[in-house]
Formats: sequence, C-alpha cells, structure tokens
Amino acid sequence: MRAITTRFLVFFAVMLSVQTAQAEVPKQIDWQSLVPAAKPLENPLRHLEWEQQAEIEFLSTIRELYAQGAITKVDYRYEEGLEITYKLEKMGLDVDGLVAKFQDVQREVRRRNNAVVGALDGQLIRMPGYALPLEFDGTAVSEFLLVPYVGACIHVPAPPANQIVFVTLNQSYKANNLYDPVWITGRLKVQTSNKSLSYVDGSANVEAGYSLEGVKVEPYKQ
Repeated sequence: MRAITTRFLVFFAVMLSVQTAQAEVPKQIDWQSLVPAAKPLENPLRHLEWEQQAEIEFLSTIRELYAQGAITKVDYRYEEGLEITYKLEKMGLDVDGLVAKFQDVQREVRRRNNAVVGALDGQLIRMPGYALPLEFDGTAVSEFLLVPYVGACIHVPAPPANQIVFVTLNQSYKANNLYDPVWITGRLKVQTSNKSLSYVDGSANVEAGYSLEGVKVEPYKQ
C-alpha cells in the first residue's frame, strides 16, 4: 500500500510540474516596465530665464571638469566659468547654490538611469524593440542588444542602462533586415553586462542593465 501511495505521489508531482510549465504564459511588457517607479524630478533652475539656465548648466560642467582634473585654472573654459559666475552674481543670483542643486539633480538622473526592477528577475516576458547585432553571420543573429528605438547606441549618448537588454538566442534568428523591429520572448535576468558594439566609423562600449535568454523572435507587428 505504501509503495502504491509513493508512486501516486511521484506521478502527481510530475504531472503538476508539467501542467505548471505548460501554464506559464509570457508577460508582455514595454520599455517603461524596465524603469522603477519614481516621483518626477523638479528642475531647480525653472525660475530662471533660459539663458541663465544654460549658463548655470555650462558652469556646472566646467566645475566638474576642474574637480576631476580634466582642466586647470589656465584653461580658457575655467576663465569663462569665472566670467559667468561674476555676471550672474551681479544679477543677484546664488550661483554656488544653484550649481549645487543642479548637480544634485544630475546625480539623481544618473542613479535612476542605472536603476532596475528586481521583481522582473527570472520572469518569462515578451517585449518589442530593435536588435543591434553583436554576433551574426550574414543576417542570422545569435547575440544582440535590444533597444527601444532605431539608431540607439549608434549615436551618442547611448540609452540608459535600464533601457538596454543583452539578448542571447538558443537558435540564430534570420532577419530580412538586421535593424527591423522585433518581438522577443525569453527569460529576463536583472544582470549588468558591458558589450562592445561595432559600427561603420568606430565602436563603443555599452552597458546593459538586463539580459535575456531568448527562445523566440518574431517580426514586429502591432
């Protein structure tokens, strides 16, 4: 009796696992799904005239370059920074305070650009995008970067890390055009990777915030 019960339990467990696997349906997501929810950032320069905003932003860049040792006090840009500071202070602006607030927002933007959604780790998903080939033979692609818009990563700057997915395929996908949009289905991982992308006039290192083991690629259709 015990042997029959054991066999029944094993059979039941196997059938349950098969049914569970068959029941798993890919979750369709879009690019916004890869970005953690956050409150909109306020522009600390919004009360200034557009020319003053541009000058504070330029001054912020100059000060960062100086702090990094990229320029010295004899550099013409450092001199321009002094002139901008003098002019804006004569207008009654708290230049140091405005630069500090602007740099705080910029740091938060960079942090958000690298933030990922941990809850997506391990999920079977389906999402659209454009494939930038990393490994291919003719038009048969085996590894690519999935990006949200055509031309991404080819031009500077590249999309944020949380808007780039590194895809590896179980079987190569033969495309009519390597840069046509596709639907990709696979297992998503929250995993950072750095890849070198080659193009006509050079190459660039690109950071992807996600990776995906692709099991199905289809031409994009709405």
